[in-house]
Amino acid sequence: MTGSPRQTYSIDEIKHMLVDRLDAVVAHYAPEAPGSYKHEGKYFTLNPGRVDRSVGSFCVHMRGSRAGSWNDYAIGDVPGEGFGDVLDLIALSQQCSMTDAIKEARAFLGLSSTSPDIEARRKAAIAASQRRQAAARKAEAEEAAKKARRAYGLWYGGIATLRDTPVDHYLRGRGVDLSALGRQPGVLRYVPECWYYHEDNKTGEIIEGKYPAMVAAITDRTGRMVACHRTYLELVDGQWGKARVPNPKLTLADWAGCYIPIWKGIGPRGGKPLSLHKAAPGQHVYLTEGIEDALSAVLLLGGQERVIATVNLTNRVKLPPTVSTVTIIGDADKKEEQQKARDRQIEMHRKEGRTVRLWLNRWGGKDLNDALQASREGLAAECPTTDRHEPRYRTACAMHRKLGTVTIPPRAKPWMEATIRTTARMARYGPGAPSKPWA
Repeated sequence: MTGSPRQTYSIDEIKHMLVDRLDAVVAHYAPEAPGSYKHEGKYFTLNPGRVDRSVGSFCVHMRGSRAGSWNDYAIGDVPGEGFGDVLDLIALSQQCSMTDAIKEARAFLGLSSTSPDIEARRKAAIAASQRRQAAARKAEAEEAAKKARRAYGLWYGGIATLRDTPVDHYLRGRGVDLSALGRQPGVLRYVPECWYYHEDNKTGEIIEGKYPAMVAAITDRTGRMVACHRTYLELVDGQWGKARVPNPKLTLADWAGCYIPIWKGIGPRGGKPLSLHKAAPGQHVYLTEGIEDALSAVLLLGGQERVIATVNLTNRVKLPPTVSTVTIIGDADKKEEQQKARDRQIEMHRKEGRTVRLWLNRWGGKDLNDALQASREGLAAECPTTDRHEPRYRTACAMHRKLGTVTIPPRAKPWMEATIRTTARMARYGPGAPSKPWA
């Protein structure tokens, strides 16, 4: 009938109406559970779409430009499972298709009935939600730019020479002797006094103070620094280790899809190579999760190869198109969420046309750095001499020369079914040769 109130709405308009009533939406589709809490604009509860045993990984953003969106950090970057918007939340909760989720949303909002007054309130709700979202996006963009500048200032103001600093001693304690490489990674710096702040999201307890820190630059695929990673350090019983705080490793600024370029390897003529995004096509890159694992890989590879740290296993790093082969150095982690995150990394790189290889730690401990430390301790017990030229010492170090990898066939189903095995030969590990002076 001409002039009758409109009863059809776009998907975006439905989303805005849901966000305008977000408290009610969340209470209905992601209800409170034992241990639920709110922290920094996020509501943490159990994932309504899977068997979730404890609160902590699933959250809904309750304010800002992302209001109504949600993440399950245990799953990662998987649309509809690891993240989504407010309609995806309904689909997740009801375990239904998007078509059915829209029907459910219309029923929740009562869109089947209308009147001029109801239509006016709906239009006002949509407009108000749009204004709040636009204002939040602007404010968050300004805040993100401030954090990026702070990250760069923190890293740039750090001490570039690591020799005999707490960073140097910390890494030596983790089995990583940078002097064996002849140079140090330029991406790492030492900050003598780095501010630490932690607020317990359940008790409200605040822990803050200044600690020495190893600060690493995080870059995007074009080589531009976008954030930094901080490892807070503390001297305990005469040994430098990670600070005894709730989270000794923190990042500053937005780093999604980015990585820490730990080592560039060696150029085709034996010199310093170009940055990854400027290098010739066909590059081979080794990926690890943490800085210590990455440095362990650099040592075991004799400094010959490119190695980057992804910061977090669920971070789907965006590599330059110059990369054609990826070797993922995996942890000996039997948790299902971690194994799925690794599988998704493999699948992502395969879809981008890369050859993917996987190395799994079978030397003991959780990760490659644990294996390196354990093997070095074993070598010390077997051959306590400190003479690097002593034949028995060099023979014992031979275990560091190889890493077993699995090449993932282009059409393989899960990587677990891969049967092709290759061996990546390793250059001689540092202890087998004299140290070189380094910066």
